[in-house]
Amino acid sequence: MTTVRPYGGVSAEDRAALRRDKLLSAGLAVFGSSGYRSATVRQICRTAGVADRYFYEHFTGMEDLLVAVYGMCLDRLETAVVAAISASDQIATMARQGLEGLVGVTGDDPRLARVVWFEVLGVSRRVEDTYLHRMERFADILLASAPELDDTAAELRASIASAAVGGISHVLMTWVASGCVRPRSQIVAALEIFLISVVDGVRADR
Repeated sequence: MTTVRPYGGVSAEDRAALRRDKLLSAGLAVFGSSGYRSATVRQICRTAGVADRYFYEHFTGMEDLLVAVYGMCLDRLETAVVAAISASDQIATMARQGLEGLVGVTGDDPRLARVVWFEVLGVSRRVEDTYLHRMERFADILLASAPELDDTAAELRASIASAAVGGISHVLMTWVASGCVRPRSQIVAALEIFLISVVDGVRADR
């Protein structure tokens, strides 16, 4: 077996990981500016500063890269929300802080916003399934932070959470499409009222 020696003190595994990170960053830059559908492997590699042959070390094609970039973007959003809501156990405070984290990351990075809310639309069944899976994860986060829903039937809880996540996503999509012209505080306030009204509606229905 041939042993690949470190180059410049960096192992082959670390160099490969660095190239993958560069390709992901390039994917975000390209998909988030000129779009996924017009992007090419050569453009991605040129933006990343890596040779074309390294692309296929990590991705089977452009759609595979899109799924990975989308996952990276959703990880950032998810991390921001979880970090924000962990600072409180009061539903109103958690809602506001979680939304501030979500809106903050969305507004701070137009490239991420374009990938998350536009570039993944209508690509393929695989991308759609990835989108649905990630939305379910956000619904799970919402359920975990809303003990008021614990006594609700499981299927109803899941539907309520999915509806809430869908509503939030649509508001953010229209905000991004407008160029984020409305102040972030207005978006957060509107979504906070929406979330609290959902929880209050469940309480009143008991």
